Amino acid sequence: MRCLVLPLVFSSSLSSDQRDELESLMFFHPEQGQHVSSINASIVSYGFPKVIEDKGVLRIGIEGLEVQTLYAFVDRGVKKDLAGVVVYTRVHDDTMVLLHMAVRPEYCYSIGYKNELVLVRILTQLRAIAKRIKGIKKLSILYADKEIPRALI
Repeated sequence: MRCLVLPLVFSSSLSSDQRDELESLMFFHPEQGQHVSSINASIVSYGFPKVIEDKGVLRIGIEGLEVQTLYAFVDRGVKKDLAGVVVYTRVHDDTMVLLHMAVRPEYCYSIGYKNELVLVRILTQLRAIAKRIKGIKKLSILYADKEIPRALI
């Protein structure tokens, strides 16, 4: 029997009518306590993330830092459910850093869709983005107990 994989689509924009979903995911995630030291380390090093609305579109911003946001959606046809978000920035000529990441609890490996690997698929998409940026050779992920450089090649 063949399992159907959740149809994920990726975008750098999120409609302002999904603000509650985004805030819940980024700031009130039920599993964030397990990552509090990593979250705090990112905030101390780079700044506090906040939701910014501009012309009906939401993004995550960090004061004094140019960051990008990548959203993952489960495509259900008419509606696209927000499944996850990553916030990242370029910190050196050759390094991109993933500052924050969150996956909706029901799409987390530990709770719901174990075979869907939603976070892995988001990180794969982020890696593909990093490979397209001239000069980027490393992708660092802060949500381990320490910053882990990951070679792109």
